[in-house]
Amino acid sequence: MDGARKYFNSTDVIGKTLSINTDGQFETFTVTAVAANTPLNSSIRFDLLMPIQRTIHQDWSQSWTNSFLNTFFLLRPGANIPAVERQMTSIFEEHMAQDLATVRKKHPNVYYHYKLQPFLQMHLDKTYNANNGINQWSDVSYSYILGGIALFILLIASINFINLSLARSLRRGKEIGVRKISGSTRGQLVVQFVSESLLLNLFAFIPAFILVQLTLPAFSQLADKELSITYLFQSSTLVLFAALLIINTLLSGLYPAMVLSGFNPVQTLYGKFRLTGNNYLGKSMVVLQFVIAVFLICGTIVMQQQFRFMLEKDPGYQAAGVAYIPLPDNSDEISTAAFKNRLAVYPSVTATGLISSDFMNTNTTQIAIDGHDMYDVSYFQIDQHVLPLLKIPVLTGRNFTGNTGDSLSCIVNESMVKEAGWKDPIGHRIQWDNHAYTVVGVVKDFHTSSMHEKIHPALIMNSEHFSYGNLLVRIDLRAKEAALTVLRNNFKTIYPFYPWDYGFMDDILADQYQNDKRWTTIVTAAAIMAIFISCLGLFGLATLSIEQRVKEIGVRKVLGAGVLDISLLLSRDFVRLVFIAFLIGAPLAWYFSNRWLQDYAYRISLSWSLFLAVGVLTLAIALLTVGIRAARAATANPGISLRSE
Repeated sequence: MDGARKYFNSTDVIGKTLSINTDGQFETFTVTAVAANTPLNSSIRFDLLMPIQRTIHQDWSQSWTNSFLNTFFLLRPGANIPAVERQMTSIFEEHMAQDLATVRKKHPNVYYHYKLQPFLQMHLDKTYNANNGINQWSDVSYSYILGGIALFILLIASINFINLSLARSLRRGKEIGVRKISGSTRGQLVVQFVSESLLLNLFAFIPAFILVQLTLPAFSQLADKELSITYLFQSSTLVLFAALLIINTLLSGLYPAMVLSGFNPVQTLYGKFRLTGNNYLGKSMVVLQFVIAVFLICGTIVMQQQFRFMLEKDPGYQAAGVAYIPLPDNSDEISTAAFKNRLAVYPSVTATGLISSDFMNTNTTQIAIDGHDMYDVSYFQIDQHVLPLLKIPVLTGRNFTGNTGDSLSCIVNESMVKEAGWKDPIGHRIQWDNHAYTVVGVVKDFHTSSMHEKIHPALIMNSEHFSYGNLLVRIDLRAKEAALTVLRNNFKTIYPFYPWDYGFMDDILADQYQNDKRWTTIVTAAAIMAIFISCLGLFGLATLSIEQRVKEIGVRKVLGAGVLDISLLLSRDFVRLVFIAFLIGAPLAWYFSNRWLQDYAYRISLSWSLFLAVGVLTLAIALLTVGIRAARAATANPGISLRSE
């Protein structure tokens, strides 16, 4: 329906026609139906659907080696999926027997296997690329990361509730004593305190839903997803919430309930009771909180440094001020030359060049060198103006000349020379696509993909066998708006029936790392929240400790101890806990940060100074948190705390 509104501004469009460019020619199509909008979380999204026979080349669809289409099968109930896969592979090998025999002469271990992927797994499964007319899959690891962060924060909050409940228990001592003397059993008290925890958790859901509704637009934009609050009210999600409510109630309320219900009623009524033992559980939970906080802070800093490194690393060419303009599929040499010639007279346009792609979306292929195959070779076509336009240096040999004699010449990069093992690459021949290309030059390595990937060997051609898909234009950034107006007006003059579009190469570079930027922002926010909640937990444990040492503090003050002395005394144990947390959290952060960095071919080196800085920061935050509570206790009137002695 959105497509109907987009193209006709109406949904009553049955029988209306639409002209669509297919293979360089406009054809008229008649609208025969209007489909409902696909759900926002669907993998299959479309504005319009066309017969597949009208949108693909006949030779593509007849080739058994092409795998550019998604094919869906409806299997009978109880079908043996492995058997179906074997049968599909057998049919493939039957039709490809001759070609496979040729391939296996060079590569005897090459085999083809057909696999079926359940439709419901397509959305999150990266094993097979469910693209080509279907939206790119969502990475399931992102769901795990977000779920892990949410569980971390929930765990920290539950630990805080336990510590704060125990801290408040000293003030509820007389209430507990009265209830016990009045006949309440321990079981009844446990039920009471667990019920209080249940109500708190239940009431927390209401503001949580409100916060989700308020922050959902911002988070959707940050995560680059179209999220809806309605997802939370699906039956499976509601069951999950119910389970979460029960688990969190027991997690946060059961231990305090057991401790509080075990108080001696006589001691509680006289105010002469203490929580027994050294409260190892409470201290362990504070350590766990700060382990998580240290882990997230270290991870955040590593992600930020890697993100900055990728943005600042030289890609091997000068992208600033270079615009690219997609050319129509049927743009011939005459119209392209006319477009370039019209632009040459404007002072705001300093250089132009033709290239087969937008330079950051190059394909990879297989080539043959001296009878040996080389895989994962980037390839694209350029004219003689592109290398000087992008300021890519030619290290050996020459650039293209623009003459027809260069149609079977090629330029390679340093990685190609290294991979091929050439000492003198000039004059070597490369077999590709039934043509033999002679190497005439070597350029310095440059990136045609993100820092996630190593620089591929590159095959650069200036061939009459291909058409150029994009025009690169270097403009004077001081006259950017005027230059864009010039580009647009001249494009519409040469190609009046085609939509105007453009982009900047430095934007393409930045767009490659939008996903990294989003996750850096998300983890940073989570780390800030985690350290804040951890400080609340530390404050709760400090309160619990100080409540039990009120008279000790009073005695020390009477004997001459100063505020600083008492503050340091009370803070010492908590600083030790945070230090232990750092000793556990820092190695974990180093290990997982190093694992995460392995996804990048070009990455930062982890330094011990980074983790040391995080340790100092965490200790400073902990000292500030405990120091505030300790200072308040140290400045209290000792007469009040000792008057019952």
